[in-house]
Amino acid sequence: MKDETKLVHGHRGPKMERLDVRTVNPSIQRGSTYLYDSIDHLREAKAKAVDLGIASYGIGGGDITLHFQDAFCAIENGFRGVAVNSGLLACTLPLMALLQHGDHLLMVDSVYGPVRTFCDGYLPRMGVSVTYYDPLATLDELDALTTDTTRVVYLETPGSLTFEMQDIPAIAAWAQDRGIRTIIDNTWATGLYFKPLDHGIDISTHAATKYMCGHSDVISGAIVCNKETALAVEATRDQLGLAMPPDEAYLGLRGLRTMAVRLPVHWQNGLKLASYLAGREEVSNVLHPAMEQDPGYAIWSRDFTGASGLFSVVMRSDLSWEQLNVFLGALKLYGLGYSWGGFESLCVLQSPKTVRTGSQWPRPGIGAGYVLRFHAGLEDADDLIDDVEQAFTAMKKA
Repeated sequence: MKDETKLVHGHRGPKMERLDVRTVNPSIQRGSTYLYDSIDHLREAKAKAVDLGIASYGIGGGDITLHFQDAFCAIENGFRGVAVNSGLLACTLPLMALLQHGDHLLMVDSVYGPVRTFCDGYLPRMGVSVTYYDPLATLDELDALTTDTTRVVYLETPGSLTFEMQDIPAIAAWAQDRGIRTIIDNTWATGLYFKPLDHGIDISTHAATKYMCGHSDVISGAIVCNKETALAVEATRDQLGLAMPPDEAYLGLRGLRTMAVRLPVHWQNGLKLASYLAGREEVSNVLHPAMEQDPGYAIWSRDFTGASGLFSVVMRSDLSWEQLNVFLGALKLYGLGYSWGGFESLCVLQSPKTVRTGSQWPRPGIGAGYVLRFHAGLEDADDLIDDVEQAFTAMKKA
């Protein structure tokens, strides 16, 4: 069955008691307490909950959470999906599950900023040491950073803000040979356009807030585990009392139903906008791995089946902050804000240099100007380009 069909055809609602009919969508169960018919029933239900990877009382979220987990897990060919209440938690929970006092983590230097904050602030209190590695590091360079206590390598491709592409199959095989677990942030490509577990990765994480939910109105996270890691991730979630509220799970499932229709529009709008920007004199470089001139294009075209609408541009180095402030202020169709993955377009200023400790930024030949990150939404692509053009005009007149 194709991914598009998997996402659309999921579980239906329960039978309505009086009319004996079902709704298309499963219903939301709000409740902190489950009631059992007998002690034997309670024991059977608890055993079944263990098999399903959930709690046997209200914190487990009910059927709607299971439906959401089943849906995002199925498109990545995982063993078990784990839903949590933020994308940041989806990234950090597996680290807490797989690491303990005395362990060492290899963390990609282009990682999503809040995950870096977690690594710098929380993991040392657990007694876990962290080394940041260049997202373009060779296997020999990774070997040089590995210690006898290295237990996890964390990847993100393309990298946040700067969109470097990592060779996932090669790194996964390298890690397996050394008994090291692998975690990847797969939010950019979603399970539709890249399936990390098929390439040897242990755990795939997502800010489901973004493309999975797709409407900028839900905060949620999704974790896809293989069989070897699922129990540890579920146990850590349960020990910390973490769960996704049923309303968010319902909205996440709603978003998944249309993700396969939305993503191609983001992809094509992003490419068209990026191609336009590549021809502007104000732009030094476009960082988009699905463009043939990008250094990561060979890996993207080999391993990925599509792209999203998120990319960055490096502006000309002589453009001042004041000029870019005029440009951003003149945009009419682009919101100035963080996050992405919703139906609307966004543009925000980024500072990669301030958050790099294990690699060089800017790289030679990239350009030393300010970085603007664009998210191409579902608007008409020509309208998005026209809006950028008038903003450049406004900047020149200022």
